[in-house]
Amino acid sequence: MDDSHRIGATSVAPVDRVEFVAILAITVLAAACRVAALRQPMRYDEAVAWAEFIGRSWWTILSEYPNPNNHVFFSLLAKGTSSIAPFHPWAIRLPAVIPGIAIVPATWLVGRRLADRSTALLGAALAAGSMSLVLFSANARGHSLVVLGGLALVLLGDRLRVHPARTADWVWFVLVSAFGLWTAPLMVYPIGAVSLWLLMGAVRRHPASEGAPSRWAFDRALVSRLVVADVAALALAWLLYLPIIANVGLAAITSNKLVLPVPWPEFARLLPPFLFELVTTWTAPLPPLFALPMFALALAGAMPARRGAPSFASAAIVSCLALFLTSHAKPFVRVWLFFLPFFVLAVGRGVMLLVARLRLRARVDAALGAVMLAAAVSAVAMATHAAEGTDETGRFAAAPEVTTLLAPVLRPGDRVLAVIPLNGPLLYYFGAQGVDTALLNTPRESMARAFIVLDTERGHTLGAALGAGFIDTVLFTPPSLVGRIPGAEVWRSDRRPSADARAPRSGTPVSLHQPRIPLRRAGVAAAHRGFHLVDLARRAGDPLHALLGGEVVVLDAHADVAVALDRAAQRRRDLAVAR
Repeated sequence: MDDSHRIGATSVAPVDRVEFVAILAITVLAAACRVAALRQPMRYDEAVAWAEFIGRSWWTILSEYPNPNNHVFFSLLAKGTSSIAPFHPWAIRLPAVIPGIAIVPATWLVGRRLADRSTALLGAALAAGSMSLVLFSANARGHSLVVLGGLALVLLGDRLRVHPARTADWVWFVLVSAFGLWTAPLMVYPIGAVSLWLLMGAVRRHPASEGAPSRWAFDRALVSRLVVADVAALALAWLLYLPIIANVGLAAITSNKLVLPVPWPEFARLLPPFLFELVTTWTAPLPPLFALPMFALALAGAMPARRGAPSFASAAIVSCLALFLTSHAKPFVRVWLFFLPFFVLAVGRGVMLLVARLRLRARVDAALGAVMLAAAVSAVAMATHAAEGTDETGRFAAAPEVTTLLAPVLRPGDRVLAVIPLNGPLLYYFGAQGVDTALLNTPRESMARAFIVLDTERGHTLGAALGAGFIDTVLFTPPSLVGRIPGAEVWRSDRRPSADARAPRSGTPVSLHQPRIPLRRAGVAAAHRGFHLVDLARRAGDPLHALLGGEVVVLDAHADVAVALDRAAQRRRDLAVAR
């Protein structure tokens, strides 16, 4: 076979001592950022993943998929590591932080293969302190595994493009793809990008010679091996998901609410905030002032195709945009996290192009400059606590202290009222401190005391909570302060002794001697055909108390307002899954 069209990697020279020391120093700085972020309390997404999967049986992880929060391969790893030190966040996060650290040297390796030594070091330096990469490296979810898997696929793809007959590399391609999909189906994005890149490499143009016109040729062997590998990866992923498919069906994975298409008008409305979040998070922890210059550098440095070789940047953009627009599901920035290492590599290349244009290359040592850049970005990340401070994945830093405050005073019949994302971390720390987690879900009609948890960092106030209908002020006493700690307040309200006698009865209007309060909860208006719901926590099958013209009445469960409440509850559940 004529292999003259296949061009090898750019940086094939051995790694010298200076470069090795530089990438080692950058990796140490990256590890410091990620280990520092491990000290933060559990976040909503990872706490819910623990409650629903990691903290339960092995079979539950393998066979349950009520929502995409079950990153199965990661959940299995996290269950194993968390058994080393139960209820220690670092243990449950260990399968995320190890690949999260490995992303930095992997970024360097990819930069070396696709660009050059200087670009590789600068890209790794930016990845070391990247807020998004640090956050998901210290979060008990499978995103860092997917990012590392995407980088591994690019390295394998570059080897296979040059040497397509290497069976061992194809086996690794299948394994990385399948286990990435088993971690999270969004692995389809890097698989699609690398597959299109290899397809582009299979088409080559032979120049004209001795009167013969130029012609295009197609590498059938490479394409056939790629098709077999992709099919084998999907088949293996199907086998790994088989317990879930047998238990709840394939639709739980392929047709859940997060991957279903949204109407095009809504999709278009969601794009601007999605793009704004992507720009600001990909350039963090650097100030927003750096966002536009960094994207300009990335645009200039988007790695062009080497002579005779296809451009991975082009393949990735085309394939990912095609998947993105074809699915037109609700856009989430974290879905594109695997692309972030390539963005920082493009920024690094843009920097080197600028240095060459200004004729500063002889005055700037790339290795030393990369280490200094990594030190600066890492210092900003740790000084500003950028990863710990972001609200991505649901933050409630006061959850351990709130649990400690509540533990000695809670008793059966109490209810702890906390909205998303406060309730997830509380669920975890209740379990850690031996508090009955059922107190987070005590039925409102039977709760004797209500404890309202407010996140003051989000601007929560008691007045807003009462206005949102956290408690029925007819049945419960005015709240009293239990405790105030940095970032949170806890208030207590007791059921009135005569509450049962004053509770409304079906068909019997009772005067309400207090101002009517229009109620809202979880962003859903409670008003419906002139009614104002008093208790939005009841299920649609239960009687509903409402205010009409200053009188309390009981609506039948089959009234139209019950249907409206059920729809509102479904939207809140969808919002909880999306977070």
